[in-house]
Amino acid sequence: MTLSQANSVLPVQPADDAGLDEKRAFYEARAAMYRRVSESDPDHYWEALACAGLEQEKADEFAEEARNPEIPQ
Repeated sequence: MTLSQANSVLPVQPADDAGLDEKRAFYEARAAMYRRVSESDPDHYWEALACAGLEQEKADEFAEEARNPEIPQ
């Protein structure tokens, strides 16, 4: 799969009504996809890895939020 194909496979954002776990899973799936692209599209290796890193950061943020929800005051 090329980077161009990968960019057209999944939506850019999860559904508006997605819960924290769904958002985390969404971004983890995108990160994994971009890691696979880095192996299959050598012309875009670094760009795909950068995309994977950004998507994984988003997934990690949602995982952290799920572990430590803010307490309403």
